[in-house]
Amino acid sequence: MAMTPERLIRPASIAVIGASSQRVTAGNEVLANLREERFPGDIHVVHPTASQIDGIATTPKIGRLPPGVDVAVIALPAPKVLGALRELELAGCAGAVVPSARFTPEVTDDLRAYLGETRLMVHGPNNMGIINLTDRVPLWTQRGGISRLNAGNVALVAQSGAGSIFVPRSTRDGVYSKILSTGNEWGLTTADYVEWLSQDDATEAIGLVLESIADFARFRHAISLARSAGKPVAVLHVGRSAAGQRATTAHTGALATPDDFYSMLFDELDLPRANDYDELAAIMEAYSRPSARRAAGPRVAATMISGGQAALLADLAPQYGVRMAKLEPATVARLEELVPGLSGRTPLDVHGGAGGGAIDYAEVFRTLLGDSGVDTLMVVGGAQDSMSLAELTFEVPIWNAVDAAFPGAGKPILVVSSSARSLNPYVEAELRAPIPLLRGIRAALAAAAAIGANRPVRAADVSRAGLDEGEIARIRHELSGTQGPLAPALTARLLAAYGIHGPRAQLVENPEEVAAAITGMRFPVVVKANSPDIPHRTEAGCVLTGLTDLASTEAAVKTVLENALRLTGRDRLVIEVQEQVEASLEAVVGFTSSPPAGVAVIVGTGGVLVELLADRSGALAPVDAETATAMIENTAFGKRLGGYRGLVPPTDPAPLADLVRRVSLLAADFAGLLTDGDLNPVLVRPGSGVPVVVDALLVRA
Repeated sequence: MAMTPERLIRPASIAVIGASSQRVTAGNEVLANLREERFPGDIHVVHPTASQIDGIATTPKIGRLPPGVDVAVIALPAPKVLGALRELELAGCAGAVVPSARFTPEVTDDLRAYLGETRLMVHGPNNMGIINLTDRVPLWTQRGGISRLNAGNVALVAQSGAGSIFVPRSTRDGVYSKILSTGNEWGLTTADYVEWLSQDDATEAIGLVLESIADFARFRHAISLARSAGKPVAVLHVGRSAAGQRATTAHTGALATPDDFYSMLFDELDLPRANDYDELAAIMEAYSRPSARRAAGPRVAATMISGGQAALLADLAPQYGVRMAKLEPATVARLEELVPGLSGRTPLDVHGGAGGGAIDYAEVFRTLLGDSGVDTLMVVGGAQDSMSLAELTFEVPIWNAVDAAFPGAGKPILVVSSSARSLNPYVEAELRAPIPLLRGIRAALAAAAAIGANRPVRAADVSRAGLDEGEIARIRHELSGTQGPLAPALTARLLAAYGIHGPRAQLVENPEEVAAAITGMRFPVVVKANSPDIPHRTEAGCVLTGLTDLASTEAAVKTVLENALRLTGRDRLVIEVQEQVEASLEAVVGFTSSPPAGVAVIVGTGGVLVELLADRSGALAPVDAETATAMIENTAFGKRLGGYRGLVPPTDPAPLADLVRRVSLLAADFAGLLTDGDLNPVLVRPGSGVPVVVDALLVRA
């Protein structure tokens, strides 16, 4: 059961352990911050020898603290932290903030084992602390700095200490309600804080800086609570490199990097992502302004005074999922009246169409805001601190027009400086409307995407229709004694239990058995080695296709058998003879696991070039038919199904989507037992879209 961090964030009594009477430690910095903010509650300082520290009388032992202390800050070397935590628990303390770092492996194991059992709430270790700007409680290990910011209405939860400082320093003052540097999160996690913040009246939106998520299910639940409370959330995910990707047997595993699992989770939750501190800061700035917090979607109308700027913004917008709004004919006609010669396509180079005449910018903005195809208005201009007074004076009519258009706008307005340089105080003073003033086009596009995201979280209802639950249970029991790639016969049984079938096939051990085996089959046929020791049979010369008669099939069985015996070192192998399926569309459907994230199901272009083309879309399993269809549509393969350039007739994606649903259920059901799975190729018949699985590989953990 999750613990609420209420008493850590809003403490009435605080103990500081590790402050010094002779030097400045993290504990002394916390004491200084509390004194400067005139913390009204009780402050206790624990020190074994000093009678007072920084003017506060000390207590010699943790055990002598009064019962019921809300939170203790443990500013001690790593080896002493565990002992202090145990004493605090015995003393009846509710929680602890642990900024300490550099734990040895042995101390780490002991501390994490303790944290898995204790009811003491622990924040950290390896963090900067907690700043409650709403109630002026700075449990922060750096004196002054961001702990002195004025209170706002958005919260920041950052596993990175640097992120907890640099993101607030990239926004104006008065944006943040709470700043939480959570560090290693061996105790309380980001999910705990998001759950609490979803109920915090002073917090209206949340930003996250994440390195990892220990429990995807808890994180989902926390985001769902925030969304239900009407509080948008945005995330900056760092540490996204695939350098640590594990080796994998199946193609699907090579197509899903560790970061892909996070991307799938964020896509599932419609959680907008920033690429750096500046972008997250811009999103937080936008979230802090109620008028700009929510947009109906990602369609943006942008204005600027430069054709080059317009082209740049149009180039960058697709990278952020932002679409340039298509203006209605009435809007285009009105703009032509206001600015003769103005193009009817956004982004709009307003000044370039003016012919040197005066422009009623306010009416231009009102016209764009009144267009039903516009979700957000973005006004781009110069606002850098390096601009001269003459240059800034040129921009003043634009800022004044934004002020004039703001009342009754009904849609978000983002004012954007064309550069990421610091903003000029002159512009900040001139722009009086309570709307975001953002630095840089990329950051502004990230904000535009973020305010159009955060749709309600929808729980997937994945149908189990067509599954043989009894056979699934039997195979689960059989898998307990296996490892590595499953035998093809077992693979076929497991797929069949999920209603997934391949073409007609027979098994033989030598060429002499071929004639009887293929009785009733239609040529051409395919010959394959039937061995779990050869996972990628095509590359190994253990698959031969296009066999049109008995003689060629017998010869193929002989060749494949020789190749397979040589590769495996076995004395005996089984060869599969399979009816060849003629289809011009090769897909891959598969799954791969990455604890603790879960299992991802993948669909995309298949065949022998699956890894080279890397055309795939993924989602965390299981997925319903609607999600599976969206996955297919998000790939180049899906565009081919749509009849791209007449290469194939328009093809129904529903049968393939149903296959993806079934595979996702298999993947979810056998999570922890099967690590990877490939159905490749899956031959999709043009027109009908009926998929046929002609090769499959499932790998036991």
